[in-house]
Amino acid sequence: MPKTISRSAALSSRHGSVRAKEIKKHRELYIFLLPALAALIIFSYVPMYGVLMAFQDVKIGQAFSFGNWVGMKHFIRFFNTGWFFVTIKNTVFLSLANNFLCWPFPIILALLMHNCISTRLRKIAQTATYLPHLLSIVVVVSILNVFCSGESGLINILLHRLGTERINFFGSPGWVIPLYVISGLWTEMGYSAIVYLAALSAVDGELLEASMIDGAGKLKRIWHIQLPTIAPTVIIMFILNMGKLFAIGADKMLLLQTDLNLSSSEIISTYVYETGYGGAQYGFSTAVGLFQNIVNLILLLIVNTISRKLSDVSIF
Repeated sequence: MPKTISRSAALSSRHGSVRAKEIKKHRELYIFLLPALAALIIFSYVPMYGVLMAFQDVKIGQAFSFGNWVGMKHFIRFFNTGWFFVTIKNTVFLSLANNFLCWPFPIILALLMHNCISTRLRKIAQTATYLPHLLSIVVVVSILNVFCSGESGLINILLHRLGTERINFFGSPGWVIPLYVISGLWTEMGYSAIVYLAALSAVDGELLEASMIDGAGKLKRIWHIQLPTIAPTVIIMFILNMGKLFAIGADKMLLLQTDLNLSSSEIISTYVYETGYGGAQYGFSTAVGLFQNIVNLILLLIVNTISRKLSDVSIF
């Protein structure tokens, strides 16, 4: 037994010395890593202390560390409020529509650009589809207003010229999700395609040449060679998207939201914003946000586990 202990201690000491030598050898790289690590700790981990607000009554001007402890009061209040099922339904429906409708298009775009014969046309297409990502959300919604405004929108002007009734896009609950998804597809499709273009660069050129010699057409090469090559990347991106099922940002939805479409546009993020910033209910809004993050974490773990069992591809 003492020999075993001394042997394991010697092995751990040897590994420790090897690790110390590696760190010393690459110390410049670790020094470059320190600012990013410090930023991660300061802006991502230190604020997690504020989660305590979800279990406290915090008032304006009062530090959350001195709030009255109320336990699960805010969570129970959220579950019993009339907006609980409305926000959950709208968040899930909008996120599923956004993920499943927009998810295939970047893959298709990446395949089209990768197999484009003309290098100039490929660069033009990549630039044109990436540029909308650089626009702010305010500008994107302003463009939607130009096209979809009730009286002066270009679409309604065209409908009026054709003798059709105008459509109140921003005042109709049924148009909230189409406007959100279409604008998101336009701004994010080119940016998301970059990931798949990078994955397509790993396709074996010799395998493609062999398939061409065997008489395989372009569609068969895409289906049997290129798609299987980027399949792990597609699965990982799908897992990450499902992990953000409840994490739809409030910024664009607040700009699309009106009193007339509130039944379809009120999601968890907008509810947190309105109760926290608008109503100064900091403890309650923190509890709703914490509930949202817990659900996202559970979904991420479930989808990651299923993917690991079915395809041996997972994040961790």
